[in-house]
Amino acid sequence: MKTRVSIGKPQPPSRAIRPPENQSRHRSPATKCLRAKRLTHYAKPKLLIVDELGYLPFEPNAAHLFFQLVSRRYEKGAMLVTSNRAVGEWGAVFGDPVVATAILDRLLHHSHVITIRGDSYRLREKRRAGLIKTAQPRQEQLA
Repeated sequence: MKTRVSIGKPQPPSRAIRPPENQSRHRSPATKCLRAKRLTHYAKPKLLIVDELGYLPFEPNAAHLFFQLVSRRYEKGAMLVTSNRAVGEWGAVFGDPVVATAILDRLLHHSHVITIRGDSYRLREKRRAGLIKTAQPRQEQLA
């Protein structure tokens, strides 16, 4: 998952929300301190952009960290979240429907949801250039 802060100088993609697998097993005080600093860092900007949420499933610990981030930002800072997954699928993305519901509750409370259907602009351009053929409907689908 790519997370970028859009205000101020450009930030490199972060791994604050998706800790390495071994990080969840070894919870030293230094790791907890670093995690708290990163959460504080991402809670500060006026706008936080989370791009392609759900592209990869979250580890259980990462889902809880993302919930903490959303909770810290709730009614304090704006978030722009993009995803190719419907919100009904977020239980599978976060690995826990309860955590997904809590996150969605906070994200959707004061939000504007824009749903875009159809091909992405990349796919549309390839079709226009003739690099990709449009799928023909099968006979069973026509009946």
